[in-house]
Amino acid sequence: MKIALNCIFFQPRGGGIKEYIYNLVGSLAQIDQDNDYVLYVLQSDYDYARQHLPIGPRMRLKKVPFGTGFREVVRRSLLSHRFWLKEEQKEGFDIFHSPFFHAPKLRRAKVIITVHDLRFYRYPSTYTLPRYLFLRHAVKSSIAHADRIITISSFTKSEIMDAYHTPGDKITVVLEAINRSDFHGDQLEGFQLPEEARVLQGARFLLSVGHIEPRKNYDRLLDAFDQLKQKPEAADLKLVIVGKKGHHYQSTLERIERTPDVLYLNFVSRELLLWLYKEATLFVFPSYYEGFGFPPLEAACMGTISSVARISSMPEICGDSVDYFDPFDTEDMCQSLHRCLYDSATIERLEQALEPNLARFSWTDNAQATRNIYNL
Repeated sequence: MKIALNCIFFQPRGGGIKEYIYNLVGSLAQIDQDNDYVLYVLQSDYDYARQHLPIGPRMRLKKVPFGTGFREVVRRSLLSHRFWLKEEQKEGFDIFHSPFFHAPKLRRAKVIITVHDLRFYRYPSTYTLPRYLFLRHAVKSSIAHADRIITISSFTKSEIMDAYHTPGDKITVVLEAINRSDFHGDQLEGFQLPEEARVLQGARFLLSVGHIEPRKNYDRLLDAFDQLKQKPEAADLKLVIVGKKGHHYQSTLERIERTPDVLYLNFVSRELLLWLYKEATLFVFPSYYEGFGFPPLEAACMGTISSVARISSMPEICGDSVDYFDPFDTEDMCQSLHRCLYDSATIERLEQALEPNLARFSWTDNAQATRNIYNL
């Protein structure tokens, strides 16, 4: 078979979908010696993809005639369907897989989409109005005409079934995974803390990672941290929040500035992020909406236990390896933080559960399951 894989979000500053594309392509290159792949990337990112995508011998790159930036996104939204119809005729691919939640309606090829979450549907304010209006139409249409839908968690599958009344047998859950080789203490050899983080050297600190936006629930975390700091044993604790500015972030940043012993780091280097994961006394993930939720797994790779919101996909992903709290109850959050910091039985239980939970996630398994869907 010939499989078209839409990799237009493999971009230098891409996010979670970029990582998904990278790992899926690399794993398919290792396990699939039978099918041919055409990997479509934006023409502006072609050289970057050629250097960084782990392409196998039966894979080749091809340019999509659009670039990045607002005007190019508009052009792509208006003109890409015609491009894909021409490519289907020219390349004759049997399957078109879009590793994100919208795809063109083709004449002959089987269409598969991967839906990571329905954040735009549940929280439309997290998008600009033009982007939201486009997604509202494109996602509904794509889910309707796709032959198969892959979701990265059972939670997202249930979201699709609820929002679009999609039959469950059209949706297959294929868990995402984590590259454990990317999270290893050996990568810190020779690393020196930058000036903005030196206050953390030798300190006891909580760590939270994620964009600064309402669904990440930092305001309640700050309330819980305030409560925790009132306990004598927690007087020396600090809280570190790492994340780019998303949207509606100003009030949260102002609150951080007013809260003692809280350090906000915007964008950090890979090495500093690894150091923070490794040296944190506890990782905290208060977000109340996640399609998958990587940060607690990343912390686990570095041997750090987590306190996590009991909501959306998190119980499915973290299992018994974290302590849970109600993300809308700051008292419950504070109690969980205290248990994870000071209750030896809780700490031991969580430390023992880290490795068994991490073992559930494999990119090889993900690629094999995806290939099985191609073969249906």
